[in-house]
Amino acid sequence: MDIRCTDLGKEIRMLRSMRGMERAELAEAAGISDSHLKKIESGTRQPGIGTYRKIMQVLGAGMVVMDEGWTRKENCIVKVQGILIDSTEEQAVFMASVMEAIAQNIGKLAR
Repeated sequence: MDIRCTDLGKEIRMLRSMRGMERAELAEAAGISDSHLKKIESGTRQPGIGTYRKIMQVLGAGMVVMDEGWTRKENCIVKVQGILIDSTEEQAVFMASVMEAIAQNIGKLAR
C-alpha cells in the first residue's frame, strides 16, 4: 500500500470489504475498538504505526514504510499494486500472466 498520498482509512475499508470482514471483526482481531477503527476508516483519525501494522497483518496486506525519495521502479510498483487491487480476481490473474510474459521477453521487445 502506498501511504504517500493515500487515504489510509479508505484503503483499510476497501481491503476489509474485499476480505468480507465486518468492521467489528477487524477491530477485535487488531486489538482496537470498533469506534477507533470507524474513525480511522472515516479519515478523522490516523492510526499509529503499531496499530496500522496490526490492521495490515489481520488483513493479510503488505506494508512498506520509506523515509526517502521513491525510485521510478518503486513508483511503478505502487501503480501496478493499485491496478491489481482494483481489479477482479480474473483480471488480476490475466494481468499477472501478461506481465510475466513481458518480463520473460523484455530483451526481445527492446530490439
